[in-house]
Amino acid sequence: MNKRLIGILTVLAFVGSFLLANYFSDQRISVHAQLNKAIHWVESLFYAEPEVNQQPANTKQSIAKEEPKKQYSHVEVGNARACKDTSLGEVKYKKVGKVYNWVDERGIANFSSTPPKKGDFTLLNYAGEKVFDYFTLDLNTERLPYDFHRKLTLKLNKLFEVYGRLLDSSSLKKVDINLRVYASKMAFNQIKAKHNMPIGDNTPGFYSHGSNQAHLLLTNHAATMRTATHEAVHAINRGIIGYSPKWLNEGLAEYSEYIEVKGNSSRVYPNQNWTSKDFVSKQLLPLDELLTATNADWDSKLRTRLYATSWAFIYFMMDNSQRKAMLAKVIKYEQQNLCDVIGIQQVEKAMGMSIKGLKRQFVHWANRRLRTQTI
Repeated sequence: MNKRLIGILTVLAFVGSFLLANYFSDQRISVHAQLNKAIHWVESLFYAEPEVNQQPANTKQSIAKEEPKKQYSHVEVGNARACKDTSLGEVKYKKVGKVYNWVDERGIANFSSTPPKKGDFTLLNYAGEKVFDYFTLDLNTERLPYDFHRKLTLKLNKLFEVYGRLLDSSSLKKVDINLRVYASKMAFNQIKAKHNMPIGDNTPGFYSHGSNQAHLLLTNHAATMRTATHEAVHAINRGIIGYSPKWLNEGLAEYSEYIEVKGNSSRVYPNQNWTSKDFVSKQLLPLDELLTATNADWDSKLRTRLYATSWAFIYFMMDNSQRKAMLAKVIKYEQQNLCDVIGIQQVEKAMGMSIKGLKRQFVHWANRRLRTQTI
């Protein structure tokens, strides 16, 4: 209680001193940025400090050691049936090398591929070559280093390579990815409340259909990187595929979390939320139940198993060239209409195979040791 009282009095004194200085000096002083820092200090008295210096895992061994596993609770909000094309048009080439950095009026650091509309900024250059211009990435964050932006960009570029191998280049579209990362749990709860979400749950991030924007809580470097990748995939899927079945949308997002880029090599590891020592550790649902699950099912006690099975099904399909080609056909079929979501019969039609036959292969695969996949 004494800590709380000291914190409140400190904030009031801090604000009062700046307002008084502003009055006597007749100068324009931005109190908001300083107030924001004071609030963060007060919160540090009651919340654990994020581990911003923890490095993301780059090897299979280090990934396996990450404990405890999260109790995943991803959420999508907004009008999911508002049909509109959120892409930025066809994919073209660009010359890599420019990232704009600035601090806004709230004292928050921003990194973006486009400059701010007003105010000073720093142009950060890094070596690169002519590559596909897959996306624009606007990363608004309070405490993450620039290195986070670079690593996330590399990871998303590799993810687009996955899509590029599933689909022909004419099927790809440039995507606008907007991520806001909150170091303050209080600020994150405020944005959750604005989207009519309960503030007492353990949701690490959510994607808003209405604004095509994802909001994330900073926990530690590695976990936040995975959550950022997951939420970015929803924006990518929305732009490239349109509305899609939840198993496909969430399965691709869960699959992407453990893409690791090291130098010129890239690998995809089994998702550690659903596996242990390279074996599936969650009870999976039958494929026909996954592909026919309703929104009510996804909000029920089956939620965790639906996420686990969605990831496992995508990993299963990507583990074999023939099945990968079948998955590509499903995505292309879904691309035909921006607003419609295909059902199990259409999935079978696109694959050219019954789910019953695929189900037997899936069960056999899920009982074996999983392989690391290469991109």
